[in-house]
Amino acid sequence: MMTAYFPLSLPPGVYRNGTEFESKGRYYDASLIRWIDRDLRPIGGWQKRSVSQVTGAARAIQAWRDNSGATWLGIATHSHLYASNRAGDIYDITPTGFVVGRSDAVTGGGYGMGDFGVGFYGTPRPDNTLIQDATVCTLDTWGQNLLMVSPDDGKIYEWALNTASPAAAVANAPSCKALVVTPERFVLALGAANDQRNVAWCDQEDNTDWTPTTTNQAGSFPLQTAGSLMCGKVIQGGTLLFTDVDAWLAAYTADTLVYRFTRVGSACGVVSRQCVAALDARAVWMGRNSFWLYNGYVQPLACEVADYVFSDINSLQLSKIYAVRNSAFDEIEWHYCSSGSNEIDRCVIWNYRDNYWNIGRPSRLCGTDRGVFQHPIMIDADGYLYDHEVGFNYDGDIPYAESGPVEIGNGDQMIYADQLIPDERTAGQVTITLTTRQFPNGAASVHGPYALASPTNVRITGRQAKMRYTAAMMADWRVGSPRLAMSGGGRR
Repeated sequence: MMTAYFPLSLPPGVYRNGTEFESKGRYYDASLIRWIDRDLRPIGGWQKRSVSQVTGAARAIQAWRDNSGATWLGIATHSHLYASNRAGDIYDITPTGFVVGRSDAVTGGGYGMGDFGVGFYGTPRPDNTLIQDATVCTLDTWGQNLLMVSPDDGKIYEWALNTASPAAAVANAPSCKALVVTPERFVLALGAANDQRNVAWCDQEDNTDWTPTTTNQAGSFPLQTAGSLMCGKVIQGGTLLFTDVDAWLAAYTADTLVYRFTRVGSACGVVSRQCVAALDARAVWMGRNSFWLYNGYVQPLACEVADYVFSDINSLQLSKIYAVRNSAFDEIEWHYCSSGSNEIDRCVIWNYRDNYWNIGRPSRLCGTDRGVFQHPIMIDADGYLYDHEVGFNYDGDIPYAESGPVEIGNGDQMIYADQLIPDERTAGQVTITLTTRQFPNGAASVHGPYALASPTNVRITGRQAKMRYTAAMMADWRVGSPRLAMSGGGRR
């Protein structure tokens, strides 16, 4: 029987829609890894940045430089507002009289609500109960100052870089649910004056002048939408405004109306106030059951792990979902709660350069990209800030990637393999475990883990095999395209 070298070269990304067998020829599971130019690599680790913790559940973070070049972080929890400097010192700048919100989303109902004997235990109920979202603030900068609004407090606050003084309410500003500062230097107040559809804006360069006159550019406009305004995001060419049902583009006209509002997508609403990431002239966000992309127009974003994400997500805690861009590696991360957790414990990743999906990252409450700071910064449920993509410390977790089944032909031939020819940068940094089966749901035979040498002696037999790479040491390893020395046979 002739031996052939069978390449175990799988495309990048995780495929997790449907059954494990449907992921054949792809990766099915992963943790703490990514693909760069088709090579499998570990992500960077993390290290604690702050000495002290913040109080409350952090749901928003903003990085910026002041006029002197000093770098700052603004951190909004459901109960406090903080500022942190480059050294990691944290200052409480919570406004006086700030209304504390909710750390978790809650419903108006609960156990015992409804008629006795109606429905079945463990089955979803109709959408007839009001959900009060977890409190998620929005942050932005006004020059070198920080702006913040909480949807449960409603006031726009400004902090002027004095760590000894708290943020203060912006004079004359309307109540609102969220805000965004446009490139033309207007503050857009979303859901202004207790109208969920209303956009109000201050005069250009003056965030205390909100009353329209013939001599200023302040104004307001009620969107013709069935939704409620949730958030805004600046992109090249305008400012995108999102409701829970559609998306709008606000374009500066500098005429009597000041802004033109155009609906650019329907039935594509955001699932939370922080689930949108900007990609230059594009934006991407998570909806209730899918992902969406704006690229001049709104279109669905095909997701190869959608089944994994949306079949195991806590629908009550959707308001906590946070998107953060990792521009160094062309990635967008969405952090969310699985169905068994009331706090963020999962992460799904889209690589927008190579268009693949990934899972298995540390779950953080919110974060910000590198740029102002050297590394991406995220905040954990423990209240500490962490630098990411630095070193290879994973708090005891081990990077791995596991494939779906690999078959010869249509799976009607047996695989006989006695050698593995590895393809890694440095021998000994990765181990491989091979699992064989006769049928997709048949009994599994596990072989290894094998410490890789060139070649590595193995002995496996089965109609299908899958492989699992596991880091043997915390280093910047690489795995390319290994090959199995194998032969195919008939059914006997």
